[in-house]
Amino acid sequence: MSKPDEKAIERDYRAGVLSQQGVADKYGITLKALRYMAQKNGWVRLKALKGKGKKQGQKTGAKKNFAPCAESRSEAAPDLTTLNEGEGHKSLRSDPKRSPFCPELTDKEKLFVSYYLECRNKYEAYKKSGYTGSDRNARLLYRKPAVARAINQRIGQLSEQAILNAQDILRHWHEIAIADPGEISQLRRVCCRHCWGENFLYQWRDIEEFDKAAEKASKESKPQPEYGGLGFIQNDDPNPDCPKCAGEGIEDVYLADTRDITGPSRRLIAGVKKSKFGIEIIMRDQDAALKNLAAFHQLAVSEQERELRLLKAEQTRLANEKLQAEIEALRKQLAAKNEEDEEPLPVAININVVDARMRSDDDGDLTDT
Repeated sequence: MSKPDEKAIERDYRAGVLSQQGVADKYGITLKALRYMAQKNGWVRLKALKGKGKKQGQKTGAKKNFAPCAESRSEAAPDLTTLNEGEGHKSLRSDPKRSPFCPELTDKEKLFVSYYLECRNKYEAYKKSGYTGSDRNARLLYRKPAVARAINQRIGQLSEQAILNAQDILRHWHEIAIADPGEISQLRRVCCRHCWGENFLYQWRDIEEFDKAAEKASKESKPQPEYGGLGFIQNDDPNPDCPKCAGEGIEDVYLADTRDITGPSRRLIAGVKKSKFGIEIIMRDQDAALKNLAAFHQLAVSEQERELRLLKAEQTRLANEKLQAEIEALRKQLAAKNEEDEEPLPVAININVVDARMRSDDDGDLTDT
């Protein structure tokens, strides 16, 4: 029978049929972890169990059986309807207690795997799990075969169940854009062999290295190598007073252990390639991530619209100037044509004609004067 999820633990805890120790034994967790879950989620027991429940809890715990890791993967799959809403895989990653692991792990190792899947930092997960050792112990626990197998299986299961939504994609681009490549590879200036040697003579790592060099010089009939002491540290800082390197040291290319890289820098790594030219770390394109973020926030679109508005305004200004020039040219043409075709205006002359002949009043005849 595979291990139930947190809902089953909550159901048995609230029912009060089993004692708290019985519930913890039934689901293979510690009493402290059960009480932490109850306090965190606000579970309230309906009734307390006395003697009978205790025996039943012990009996249930005696018959406890763990399912193999391969079979537990199908039981841990969340509801597809929940996954379609983008919450199923998120809840699995954020709740360490819902993750099924291999039965050979101890309770602390299970917590370590849970917290590591949540934060992807072996040192932080080591401390959260209750361990008090050094960072070296955290690395040893992380590389323990059973722990590494449980981590890899759970990561594979989360990858199968993962459904990226818009927020996940945005976070992916953001981590790539802000990642510091210096956390992955560095060009350092380190001390030379003479920087910290006695009287700035050649310094050796240990006596074995010096003995080998002395033996080789003896066989080749060469002078004995100079001795500037032992304890050379190749990544130490240069000595500003060193006469050999003038205090500048020598160049050294440093590549970080990719297993220890966390945060955005981890997202920046696309792979590692070893060729005849050496080791090459393949990184994702940060400029492309910035462009994707700009497009997501419509920064690039706004810039294009601004440029388009400026171009349209310039086009309108040039069109207006051209139209104004055409209007002025037409006006000049009309003025010149009017000057060429202009004629005198007609003048009205009124002439009054008076008859010069005289009329005789007697007979009414007209006579010339």
